[in-house]
Amino acid sequence: MKQVYVSKITSSGQLSIPKEVRQALGIEEEYVLLEPIGDAILLRRVRGLQEELYEYFDHEAKTRGLTREDMERAIKSSKKKVFEEFLHGRT
Repeated sequence: MKQVYVSKITSSGQLSIPKEVRQALGIEEEYVLLEPIGDAILLRRVRGLQEELYEYFDHEAKTRGLTREDMERAIKSSKKKVFEEFLHGRT
């Protein structure tokens, strides 16, 4: 049987999500989607841009034999390069 949780909505409309639920969904300090469905609300984690990029390029990376770590290094390197180009263009 699935665990059921009870949360209180504050007078300002805030709702606390129990730690166990946040951990299970991988939710930290980020946004979530709330979708009303009848008398229920579906809560979903919003994936970050980096996670979306990984999924988008996942197929191509697998065919080329690249790992997630390879992609993280490439993204980090690209961020640094773009930042440096931006700074040099502003001086």
